[in-house]
Amino acid sequence: MVDSLSMSLGEQIRLKCPNLRCRRILSVPAHTRGKVVRCKHCQTLLRVPAPAPPSAAEPSGRS
Repeated sequence: MVDSLSMSLGEQIRLKCPNLRCRRILSVPAHTRGKVVRCKHCQTLLRVPAPAPPSAAEPSGRS
């Protein structure tokens, strides 16, 4: 869980542009998770991955 303090300190997500001619590394704010952003270099639209949901398939400890 991410607290609001770390969000306000400028947490960044790094991802690679999917355009095969660009492939630049983009750094976007964490609050853009799940949203569509545009690459500054080639103008390609890409979706920032949403945060992973809590895993429901955790080991139950059965023997």
